[in-house]
Amino acid sequence: MSTDKSTSTQLSDEELQDLVASTDTGGRNPSNEMIIKLLAAVALSWSIFQVWIASPIPFVLGWGVFSSDEARKVHLAFAVFLAFLAYPAFKHSPRRHIPLGDWGMAIIGSLCAFYPFIADSMLVDSIFGTRLSDRPSNPNQFDIVVSVIGMLLLLEATRRALGPPLMVVAIVFLCYTFFGPFAPELIAWKGSTFGGTMDHQWLFGEGVFGIALGVSTDLVFLFVLFGALLDRAGAGNYFIKVAFSLMGHFRGGPAKAAVVASGMTGLISGSSIANVVTTGTFTIPMMKRVGFNAEKAGAVEVASSVNGQIMPPVMGAAAFLMVEYVNIPYFEVVKHAFLPAVISYIALVYIVHLEAMKLDMQGLKKPGESKALKYVGSSWVMSLLLVLALGSGLYYASEVYQLLETSTARLAGILAIIAVQYVVVKAVKSSGGSELTQKVVSTGAMVLGNTIIGAFGLFFLIDIVQATFGETYTPWVMAVLILVTYVVLARISSSYPDLVMDDPNAPVQSLPETGPTVKAGLHFLLPVVVLIWCLMIERLSPGLSAFYATILMIFILLTQRHLFAFFRKEDTSSKLKEGFMELVDGMIAGARNMIGIGIATAAAGIIVGAVSQTGVGLKLAALVEFLSMGHIILILVWTAILSLILGMGLPTTANYIVVSSLLAPVIVSLGQQNGLIVPLIAVHMFVFYFGIMADVTPPVGLASFAAAAVSGGDPIRTGFVAFFYSLRTALLPFLFIFNTDLLLMDVSFGGGILIFIIATAAMLIFTAGTQGYFFARSKIWESAALILIAFTLFRPGFWMDYVIPPYQERQGTELVQAMGEVPAGTEMRILVDGQNDVGDPVSLTMLMTVGNGEDGQTRIEDYGLELLLQDDGSIMVDGVGFDSPAEKAGFDFDQIIVSVGVPAERPAKQLFYIPAVVLLFLIIMIQRRRRNAVSSTQQTA
Repeated sequence: MSTDKSTSTQLSDEELQDLVASTDTGGRNPSNEMIIKLLAAVALSWSIFQVWIASPIPFVLGWGVFSSDEARKVHLAFAVFLAFLAYPAFKHSPRRHIPLGDWGMAIIGSLCAFYPFIADSMLVDSIFGTRLSDRPSNPNQFDIVVSVIGMLLLLEATRRALGPPLMVVAIVFLCYTFFGPFAPELIAWKGSTFGGTMDHQWLFGEGVFGIALGVSTDLVFLFVLFGALLDRAGAGNYFIKVAFSLMGHFRGGPAKAAVVASGMTGLISGSSIANVVTTGTFTIPMMKRVGFNAEKAGAVEVASSVNGQIMPPVMGAAAFLMVEYVNIPYFEVVKHAFLPAVISYIALVYIVHLEAMKLDMQGLKKPGESKALKYVGSSWVMSLLLVLALGSGLYYASEVYQLLETSTARLAGILAIIAVQYVVVKAVKSSGGSELTQKVVSTGAMVLGNTIIGAFGLFFLIDIVQATFGETYTPWVMAVLILVTYVVLARISSSYPDLVMDDPNAPVQSLPETGPTVKAGLHFLLPVVVLIWCLMIERLSPGLSAFYATILMIFILLTQRHLFAFFRKEDTSSKLKEGFMELVDGMIAGARNMIGIGIATAAAGIIVGAVSQTGVGLKLAALVEFLSMGHIILILVWTAILSLILGMGLPTTANYIVVSSLLAPVIVSLGQQNGLIVPLIAVHMFVFYFGIMADVTPPVGLASFAAAAVSGGDPIRTGFVAFFYSLRTALLPFLFIFNTDLLLMDVSFGGGILIFIIATAAMLIFTAGTQGYFFARSKIWESAALILIAFTLFRPGFWMDYVIPPYQERQGTELVQAMGEVPAGTEMRILVDGQNDVGDPVSLTMLMTVGNGEDGQTRIEDYGLELLLQDDGSIMVDGVGFDSPAEKAGFDFDQIIVSVGVPAERPAKQLFYIPAVVLLFLIIMIQRRRRNAVSSTQQTA
């Protein structure tokens, strides 16, 4: 009975594609050939325009250069035009033709978006003798009319492309802008005139055309286009096949493959819903086939797809917004986001493993001879030891004999290491037999070790090229080397059959072979490597990095079919044409994928504009402070709840813009008032994580509805299971607020590795505690103990703070004396009383880093503070140096220094790992004994 019901609610492949279209690219599919060509031409023009403005060509030619402000207007004009033509007005509106009203709204909406560009041009100035920038904050009647029409049409485009939630939130904030004086006293403000609001929101760069739309224009489009081209080339299917070949033979293999495939797809995807449907179409039926029910299969796909939005380098396009909002380099954003995302994915794989253990699932059959389990560990150790021994031997030989002083010698050393490995492995395989090969050779370990060594080799190669050809010719030489590498990889890939798209509903007898599957698409990895190298190693801007990767992807799409046919000795006559058509399709798909994101960032700009115009952020902070009664944990909990509510139904980009502009300042200001100093990036990561959790959380979890449509399960139940699976994602933000080591802040390379190991172990233990299964089914006290152990590993300082307080509190009058006594570099905690922006009394906590001055007074002055002794004996801040450390820390005139916290001498907080590990081993022993007893009873029976 349940099977029939499940089948009846499961959507067909055509309906699934319509679901993705209706949420991502537009659900309208006109039957008129001319209109289809027009829509395609507009989308293609948009992609060409974006590639043009990202390239250095306009600057070389001195023609076609657009400023960021000008490009935003063109960007939104394209998005609005396509939104009205691609998205029907209502569910029952025509899909096969475009009504006349939609044509009118598309044209008028795009002209309104284009108006600030035209009205501020030299042409208008020459005709009318004035331009828009000549009347700042003083719009004329025509400016206001255009702005009102533009705002209304943008809101309607938002409703069509993204549904009502974002439109409703934007309207609420607009209403608040106008009717602020009539709002409740807690959130009331003076209000704004109609002209003032339109000027702020539409005509200048504070609202719709603000930072959010700028990031969409300058960065996001190129990354989305890169992902669309990569997918059109066949990389999406390649990632799925590789994931299945690697993970499918484990317990619950299809579910583990779903996690890996969604992680790889999430690297280039900006939509959790598209991620669910793209990978879920294949993974969910396979998960059901090995024993997962419809809800659990859908929930695993939802959890892994939503996690794709927290995975660098794209992070659903939020990474680029963080660069602007937090004002730190892109490399730093990726570094801080990397560890929590990887830990979260590892924990999700472990959740799948525990579910498979509970149900005693088996993996799918692996082709060829499988390596015995007892040899897996030994072969990894032996292979890595070989790589490390060769690398270390070469390093120490270099140190002793100074053999590798030049980059050429170092590169030769790298090549020698790889050659020696090749010879050794060949010798083992030829003389040792299959058993010895299984014992000592691990392909995975060899690939991992040589990838790291190869990265060093690439460093040395680039150094040689730069030394030989100079800065002028190095880019051209590197381009030639990349093309040669592409041809070589294409030659290798062409030796294997093309990876065809499987029917997900067909029975799976065996998995694809790992080696041939990986090698069949090696050339797809090259543009990804170029992108990551430019971003992380060369530290180029995200826009320029995406441009180079996109240009390489364009070249690959044009030539891959021709090259494959050439190497396979097949007919090549029509292959370039096929490649060109695939390129055009990819460019069009990239533009259509951007419609929703472009509209979302513009509509979210209305909210950001309202926040900057009304100061509602301070009001929201007061509301959270009232609800939390000043408790730190309650502040974070209420902020998390508000992030979930505000994020419901919003795409990732709009989601981040809304929650970061409204709620990030709340944690910063209230935390400072209650003794919690949090780095800004940690705050933004906190609200971002909970914002994207809205995609999972019922009743509006859109990703859960998409997964249920694939699985045929109940969407609400799928959402609850997915939320339960995502508890580890909900835990991480609380942890890195209190322990910023998880964000790799101010940690060494070795320290980062140690943090990764401990944090991963802690997350796996937490997962086992919440899943009720570790080595056997857990009793309630065991689950509680596992969660306690995980908490201790994550934050040992919590217990140490109770044993020995972290600071020795001294009177505020002793600040100068305390500054003179502590060593330079010490971080002291200062509590001050002052006033907030509206004159209300407030207590603030500052962290003061002690400088290198000779005495306390010198150090105070170097810090940028002038202190004044009051008649009552208290110390008042009498002056703050401009752009000084004191100003950046938050010190201000007339604040009273209440107390000074000097760091206390205490043992290492890691001592609390000892009782946690002892308790963990005790639970392991108990559970293993219980598991063995159960299995012996079953064997006896």
